[in-house]
Amino acid sequence: MSNAENTSGRYILTLPLKTELYQEHILEKRFRLGEQLYNKFLNFEKKKYFEMTKRKDYRNAQSLIKDFTYQIKSLNNASDISKETKKMIQDFKKQRKEQYDIIYNIKKMFNWSEFGFGMDMKKYRGYYKKNLNSQICNNLAVRCFRAFEKMEEELIKDQYRSDEDKANPCVHYKRKDALKSLCGSQNTTGIRFILDDEKKAGLVKWQGLEFSIDLAKCTLYEWKALQSEICYCAVKREKIKGKWKYYIQLTLKGHVPDKFNKQTGELKRQLGKGNVGLYFTSTSLTVSTKDGVKTYPLEIKNHEDKKTELLQKMDTSRRATNPDNYNEDGTSKEKNEIKGWHFSKAYKKYRAELYEIFRKECEEKKLLQEVLANEVIASGDVFNCNKMDFKFLQRNLGKKIQTASPSMLKSVIERKLSYHDVSINEISYSKLNPVLEEKNISKKNLEDMATLISQF
Repeated sequence: MSNAENTSGRYILTLPLKTELYQEHILEKRFRLGEQLYNKFLNFEKKKYFEMTKRKDYRNAQSLIKDFTYQIKSLNNASDISKETKKMIQDFKKQRKEQYDIIYNIKKMFNWSEFGFGMDMKKYRGYYKKNLNSQICNNLAVRCFRAFEKMEEELIKDQYRSDEDKANPCVHYKRKDALKSLCGSQNTTGIRFILDDEKKAGLVKWQGLEFSIDLAKCTLYEWKALQSEICYCAVKREKIKGKWKYYIQLTLKGHVPDKFNKQTGELKRQLGKGNVGLYFTSTSLTVSTKDGVKTYPLEIKNHEDKKTELLQKMDTSRRATNPDNYNEDGTSKEKNEIKGWHFSKAYKKYRAELYEIFRKECEEKKLLQEVLANEVIASGDVFNCNKMDFKFLQRNLGKKIQTASPSMLKSVIERKLSYHDVSINEISYSKLNPVLEEKNISKKNLEDMATLISQF
């Protein structure tokens, strides 16, 4: 692969680690310390955030931005926009920008930036340096900053939503065993991966720990990927059948290697020819191509009966081992009255079984979406789809959309198309509605909707 190819794009290769018992104990300790560090650092930044946002000039700037945005929208929605109206819009935008500058200066004063979070982390990482090097600590600081950024974006959107549709976002602490990966920033220090081409073996080094990876049985795709330059490494863990399994995630430069069919020798990820219409609903995807229209259900088989049974067993066990935490009528006591929770071995066994069901459902959903995405991208080279607010659907439909995950499928299709420098054109309902009224097409008619979208 040439240098020009190496500098564009990123992709991830995940390989399993062979770990011994003492190494697993050390890894478990490091992940536990990572959770502690993240929570302590998040607590510090939360105090700074509330100190920053309770300032009068900050709150005044936010309220003025909201007012100016409403005025700009109302003027833009007017039927006739005169020169005076255009001038008013420009004045409002200029005043709104001044308020944004005020907020920016306040954040600068509080050192509220990704770099500032990295500087704040220096106060905390010294205690953890034997187990977590500076790169991993800085990565945890970046994750914390991203959490605040996401919260601020949702808070801005909440200002323009009704009380029923408000998300009321907040940043969350890491629960026990919630941290699934620890990541570095380069492959020279901290978590390192060393490839031995002659022996077809890999070696992972991380602060006194060494893990060997046998690459003799790796696929052609994996071997081609390992020839790319490594940006950085991460150690990932996943609980399978109640036991942690560890993996090394390599972030590589360049484009994903091509996959070939072993029998025919043809490329697997080839684009087709023609226009493709994708009509997403909460539970299905309808694809319109030159060969016809087909609807794919996205919901997977749910094991609700087994889940309910396990949850009932867990509740019975929890009540038996913690009788002091419940009132006489069976309700749980207030948080300040509860001294702690104790879980029996049976409870932990049921919890592991429940987690395994959720994990299998997740893997089944991923496999279904990967196969479906491959089929979609092979059907054409121009892709149109309807624009949907998946977050709004998630708040209203809950479990129904969770089992189907149309947003996740769309992101998988977009990722696979990006390998061919192709993107999906989103068509809003403001453009679709006039055509639907003219042709008398119902939104419930999936085939007609997908055909119409493919023609845009």
